[in-house]
Amino acid sequence: MTKQREIHIPNLTGQIQRDLGLNKPDQLDEAYVAMLKQFNLSTELLSAKAKSEHIALYKEDVEQLNKVSAQLDTAERQGNLVGLGVYRSLKSTEMQLLNAVYLHELYFANISDPHSQINMNTLSYMRLERDFGTFNDWQFDMIACTMAAQNGWAVTGFSTFLQRFVNFFVDGDKAAMPVGVYPVIVIDVHEHAYFRDYLNDRKSYVYAMMKELRWDVIEERFKRADSVAAAMR
Repeated sequence: MTKQREIHIPNLTGQIQRDLGLNKPDQLDEAYVAMLKQFNLSTELLSAKAKSEHIALYKEDVEQLNKVSAQLDTAERQGNLVGLGVYRSLKSTEMQLLNAVYLHELYFANISDPHSQINMNTLSYMRLERDFGTFNDWQFDMIACTMAAQNGWAVTGFSTFLQRFVNFFVDGDKAAMPVGVYPVIVIDVHEHAYFRDYLNDRKSYVYAMMKELRWDVIEERFKRADSVAAAMR
């Protein structure tokens, strides 16, 4: 019988805490660590420079999120005034960074397919047609969200309360973020996502990203959303 080799996984949380000088005997030790992911951005509709700078921004968000997570373990929770204090500041930053990190990951994963196509018999197509009337109506509404957003995001997601898919935009990384929505399609409409290549022509950038949506990745998200819907019934 072959002996399995034990794999040692480093305690990244502890390392971050030590680097920040946060180790205390009474800390909560509830910090988590977000792991940096790799993405295949093969599109030619974004320049190599734009893609590398965007990935670098995502990497910085991951690093900052892990630092904030570690700092929250030792943050003072007693005696904070309403709406004030270090704990409030850290929690607010944590939520902003969580959204920034995971929306970036969803976005990078669902774009950049030069051979993009969607078939009418896929779950993605059928659910969008069901909830928006036609697939084209979904596209028109999604584009409207990308143009209505300030620096932020346009998202198609499944609302667990409405039991249907909806389009919405998020200004920045946290304003107007709806509760109980599972995202399936994400377009980044921060200026940093398109200004280098498209200047202020956001619409051309949005058309380019939607032209190369990675529908195989999106299809898996729709399948998971169907499982969420079934669990909520």
